[in-house]
Amino acid sequence: MTGSRTEPVFPGLQDLLEVIHGLCDRPGFFYRSKTEEVVGDQPLPLLYLESEASPTPFLHALEHKLDEGRPAIPHAYVDVASVGAEVDKRWPPEARETPPLLPLLDVLSHRLAEVHVGTERLTRFDHYRLVDWLTSKRLPRKPGRDDRASVIELLRQWTGKTGGNGEELNRAVDAFIPNLVTRLGLGLVAWVGSKAGFRWLGKRVPGLSRESKWFMRGQNFALPNHSIEFLGFAERLTLGRRESENEEQIKLLLVHAFLEDLRIAFRRRSRFLPRRAGWRRTAYIPVLLDGVTKDNGGWELLELINDVRNETGELDPLLVIAASSVQPALSQRLGTTPVAPDETAEALTAWREELPRKRQMLAPDARYLMIRLPFPDPVRNKWKAAPAFRAAPVRWLAKSRRLEAIIAAVAVVLLIPGFVTAQNHVQANCSILGSAVSPGISTRLMDVDGNVECLGYSDNSSQVFGSNERLRWTQQAVFAQNEEAERLYDADPARPLVSLLYFSSLTHKDSNPDADHSRAEELEGMLLKQRQQNDRSSSGPLLRIVVANGGAKMIRAHDVLTDMLNPLLEKDPSIIGVIGLDRSVEQTRKVITSLGSLGVPTIGTTLTEASLPKLSTMYFQLIPGNVRQADLVRRYAQHVSATKVTIHHPKLQQDDVYLDNLVAVLGQELARSGVPFEAREWAGGPQEVPSQCVEDHSSELVFFAGREEHFGEFLQAVGRNCYDKNRLPRILADDAIIRFIAQEASRKRDALAGMRVSYVSMAGLVVLAGKSCVDGKPDAKVRGGLPLDAFCAGYKKLAVEIQDSGLPREDKPAKPWPGEHMAVAYDAAGLFLDAVRNAQARLAGHTPHRGAIGGELRELEFFGATGRTNFKVSRVGETRNFTILEIADIYDFEQQPTCVFLTGDLYGPDSPRLPNGCPA
Repeated sequence: MTGSRTEPVFPGLQDLLEVIHGLCDRPGFFYRSKTEEVVGDQPLPLLYLESEASPTPFLHALEHKLDEGRPAIPHAYVDVASVGAEVDKRWPPEARETPPLLPLLDVLSHRLAEVHVGTERLTRFDHYRLVDWLTSKRLPRKPGRDDRASVIELLRQWTGKTGGNGEELNRAVDAFIPNLVTRLGLGLVAWVGSKAGFRWLGKRVPGLSRESKWFMRGQNFALPNHSIEFLGFAERLTLGRRESENEEQIKLLLVHAFLEDLRIAFRRRSRFLPRRAGWRRTAYIPVLLDGVTKDNGGWELLELINDVRNETGELDPLLVIAASSVQPALSQRLGTTPVAPDETAEALTAWREELPRKRQMLAPDARYLMIRLPFPDPVRNKWKAAPAFRAAPVRWLAKSRRLEAIIAAVAVVLLIPGFVTAQNHVQANCSILGSAVSPGISTRLMDVDGNVECLGYSDNSSQVFGSNERLRWTQQAVFAQNEEAERLYDADPARPLVSLLYFSSLTHKDSNPDADHSRAEELEGMLLKQRQQNDRSSSGPLLRIVVANGGAKMIRAHDVLTDMLNPLLEKDPSIIGVIGLDRSVEQTRKVITSLGSLGVPTIGTTLTEASLPKLSTMYFQLIPGNVRQADLVRRYAQHVSATKVTIHHPKLQQDDVYLDNLVAVLGQELARSGVPFEAREWAGGPQEVPSQCVEDHSSELVFFAGREEHFGEFLQAVGRNCYDKNRLPRILADDAIIRFIAQEASRKRDALAGMRVSYVSMAGLVVLAGKSCVDGKPDAKVRGGLPLDAFCAGYKKLAVEIQDSGLPREDKPAKPWPGEHMAVAYDAAGLFLDAVRNAQARLAGHTPHRGAIGGELRELEFFGATGRTNFKVSRVGETRNFTILEIADIYDFEQQPTCVFLTGDLYGPDSPRLPNGCPA
């Protein structure tokens, strides 16, 4: 506060300032008056100051006090003597035909419209400005138009006004109906509606719903009930019409609308819901009217406010502080005696006590609190110990963006699990909606050895398992064939639609192309059988494949079966069996047992553990078990006159039933046959295996009993620091390393260059069909007959399609012979289809139940692409061919494996053989 500012000091100044300060404070929502049963907002007096000197210094000083407050109290100061000039400047004749009915109220509305509470505008005065605008307008006169249409046009012009600068922006139609086509359309709707009896359609004025409702039902000035609807009421307010109305009522309406806009701005609730903007209004609005007199409209406005408050009984937030000189005295006109400033507090209490009585009497002085200001002290011109005029702090929740922050925080807390779940689903390539997307899908995120994977089943492209591109492409091709099978079934229901459930391990923690491509090969074999079967010209069964994922290494396979596949098997009788099961681990054993108890036939494509057939009478196995593999290895060791067999294997009893069983039965077979052998276990990894080239082991046989992920490292350890590879023993691996053999990336290690490797093959005859099979026709010496011819012809088309699919080079089939996993899965699907045909023949064409399919499999002798399978002899393909193949240089991916030893049946009993059992 500068020293030059005059602050009039007089007796009782402090009491007066304290009262004004208290009147500015807005009570809390639950505040209860001591004198009345009034809760929350309190009635405000018209504080009228009659000064023996000029009142301007006091109101100016008060205005500066209000300006200095932080947070500021919204307020306005008006020098009433200058109102006329200000109104003339704002409303020149070309902008407004007549001046406002209440010029002081017009100035006050513009001052308060510029006031902000925080970052929000106090109010736009929509109700007041609409009334004021109507009182300055004449109805448009156009030939052939009635007054009602003119009022509608006038009101639609109003909805396009800004109202702030007095310029008419006649663009309401453009604002609410943006283009000509829409305007014509709405015009047509209004016309049709009026013809149909809905005349109100043509009377709609967008944007005036709240105002029109209040004018007709929320207030009583200017007798709104004398008009049937708002259009008629608005018409009565216009020039040429309002002259026949009571002008006093229109002025009361203007004041009432002005106060209503302030009430709305301060309203703490909207119906039953809190309204935070109102809670942020913690102080009433003092307006300082300086120099009010009878002639300048000041007294008139005060009287109108008094009358409106008396007649409506509604509270409003306007604190009027008016000041004038003692002559002429408003107190004399009203017959009241002003009090001294030091009596202001007592006078306010008395005023509150008398207000109910005077309000009921509609007393002209009911709202006034009159104070006479004495001459100021000429010596003292500074206020000391004056109260700080500042708005009360806003409640934390009512502050701008606080509630939004809380809602956002709560939403984040509530949605974080959803976001995390969605993110996990995306990362795991898992359908978020699952069964909501399709009844053919059921998925769930599960923890698999510390990694979150997508487990469950799917029969369509809404859910594709895994991340490898080839594996995903193959699933989508299978699902496309599912759709084709269903279309063909709809066209010809006489053809039975049967489904096979492919259940395997389709996901894992890190990149593992060996496993991914072997799964893709199995699905490609089933896809090839699907395409051959789902032929429009055929009359045989239609084939549909459901793909199920048991997680890495089938760790959660039994959980998937219990939670998702069991319900599927119950509701879908078209599923006649299960194919796959990936590897011989404890979870797979549980699955086989459970499927057997449900009567579901199951064919293991790559399982060889000897005890699996004992778990279920519904379990079948194409590949001979570990006993046959042990017999094969022993015979081969004797065939090559190996002086010793060394079995290298990882640590046993680690939930890998296959390896535990293989090492045990191989040791027993070698011991029984008198072949010298030794079993060596590595604890940390195959790098512990000593180099086999330090001494001459060329007469020995080394057998790798392990999984494909360890085989490359095992080979590197065996050949470490080897200067003479002729000193190396024969290296033979079990059937589990077929995935390694099939992957160029696994074999292209410089340390493996030149190494000769042999391995047990589960479908050696297909591999021997060679590159010519990839080209569409098998090698003639294999003598596979029509089943192998059909397989190779179909494989050629599929291989070309995969090469042209846009898959990355590393995901395309690269080895120059057909995949063993593909051929085995192809034959497994063929076994089921043959069983369906046989059952249909027995059942006179009826679609068989899956239990009947199990019975048919036990009677089946099948001739497939991989050789002959006779389940009449055993549910395990014990009579099938079992082959040892050799690659002279494991580093050379283009080398064709050759047969070095074979036991079991070839394609036919007359197929010629070499002494080692291989095809001649």
